[in-house]
Amino acid sequence: MGIYRIYFKFVAIFLIIIFCGYFIISLKYPSSLNDINQKARFLQIEETIKRYSASVACKQPNIPLNSPEIIEYIKDVAPINCNSTIDWVKCKNSECFIKEEIEMQKGKIRCSFTDILRRDDFALNDGDTTNSDSYYKLEASDNVKVKCTSFDNTKWQSVLTGIRLNREIWDRSGWGYVPKNGLMLNVLMFGFDSLSRNTFIRKLPKSYDYLSNYLRGLVLQGYNIVGDGTPQALTPILTGRTELELPDVRKRFTNTQTVDVYPFIWKDFQENGYVTGFLEDLPYTGIYQYRLKGFSNPPTDHYMRPYYLAISKEFEKWPRLCVGETPRHKVMLDYIEQFFAVYKSKPKFLFGFHGELSHDDYNLIGAADNDLLDFLKNLEKSGILDNTVLILMADHGPRFSKIRNTIQGKQEERLPFFSFRFPEWFKRKHQKIYDNFVSNLNTLTTPFDIHATLKDILDFQSPDVGSLENRSISLFSK
Repeated sequence: MGIYRIYFKFVAIFLIIIFCGYFIISLKYPSSLNDINQKARFLQIEETIKRYSASVACKQPNIPLNSPEIIEYIKDVAPINCNSTIDWVKCKNSECFIKEEIEMQKGKIRCSFTDILRRDDFALNDGDTTNSDSYYKLEASDNVKVKCTSFDNTKWQSVLTGIRLNREIWDRSGWGYVPKNGLMLNVLMFGFDSLSRNTFIRKLPKSYDYLSNYLRGLVLQGYNIVGDGTPQALTPILTGRTELELPDVRKRFTNTQTVDVYPFIWKDFQENGYVTGFLEDLPYTGIYQYRLKGFSNPPTDHYMRPYYLAISKEFEKWPRLCVGETPRHKVMLDYIEQFFAVYKSKPKFLFGFHGELSHDDYNLIGAADNDLLDFLKNLEKSGILDNTVLILMADHGPRFSKIRNTIQGKQEERLPFFSFRFPEWFKRKHQKIYDNFVSNLNTLTTPFDIHATLKDILDFQSPDVGSLENRSISLFSK
């Protein structure tokens, strides 16, 4: 027994020494160890991909829409009612104006307009203040604090947003700067958090029917995620890489960079004549701010994060899910329409992502069906879709609802909704690659393939037949 005690004591001391040595090294060289681990994991992933590239390793599951184990969790929700409050001022495109009906009720109204300026992704500054009794033009910022007083000393205040026409952006953008092999399309990507393909059909039936049957949108039946969570789902779409392959931008490590270093696809579009936009509605759990360091500089020409940082402090004074008289999800939809109106003649790339209704609640997204339907109809009626590829999508399926505890719920979490809608002229002019796209609707596709497809929209380079040796294949290739 004494020999065994000595042996185990020796082993314990050895392990303690190894642990302490690793701990000391990790304190002195944290990023180096992290880089080594990342590179090792990346190489392992690459080897696995190559090993199985020529084999049939995945069979699409049959996911019934009305499975009994799912249906029991599906509930109808009441519409979002914001009628108990009335806004005094509205912004549309680059102009904010006092509403005539309010002046008729309240008499003469005087308002102060204070520009909201972005310091970084986590802080804002107040800009200049202008007083007016009728009108204010957005020039220094898309966002403005408004405080109004009526003739009878009634007060109203809010934070408003619109799209300022930035002359510098206007002058450096245009179709003449787009690569000659570009497909000459605007790109409008709009997504919801945590919607599987089946969830979209169940909870947004009017929008799905209009998209599929009237707009003739194409829904990817084999789209599958490659990681857990929103950053892991969206980063490969937007950069073509996983987080492990990119520079470390995590908050909890020292000597890491900000997310500006990521090679986002919108940078490529911006450098080739496009006006760009990035919209996200949950500033305190942002895709690139919750766990990562965020952006030092605005990532796109128009960036909605400053608005949501400012307005979130006002939410408690309004009914749930409202901003004044407007449902909160509709603010983003309106902003998208205004973005396309202000830069109507310019090529545009916009990525919008809404999470509040669907991240934590399976059923609440149903309250947005009518508004999403109206949004799609407005895009079609206004002519925006005449030269725009509409990409309506989600990052992944439900992760935090009770449905996730079912067998089918676990499968649906891996199968988000993803759709494309092309203009009719595009189908005729580019029939070959459009036919290739249609042929891929039922094949296994991933975020990497979406990235390759976006690159082709900007500058078409893909072969007619893709290679399984590659991690990504454009949906325009067979």
